[in-house]
Amino acid sequence: MLLALHAEKGEIFMTEDVVKEEQANPRKVSWEAFVKQDALNFMMAHNLQAITVDDGAGKKGVIKRTSKGDFSVQITSNEIL
Repeated sequence: MLLALHAEKGEIFMTEDVVKEEQANPRKVSWEAFVKQDALNFMMAHNLQAITVDDGAGKKGVIKRTSKGDFSVQITSNEIL
């Protein structure tokens, strides 16, 4: 099973990669969950030291591997009130 991620208006959607896109069942994923799960899993799978993700709408996530081998996650948002 392959999963596709795409963003619309600051929201992240995860869909199963299927023959027809309209058959896909998107489920909304929070930005924090995306950073702590999908982005972290990608970083670990590719043995990266750091990764930065940005949704283009003011939300940003930074994950870094510490010297002890743990992961430091920083999530920020910039909202206009």
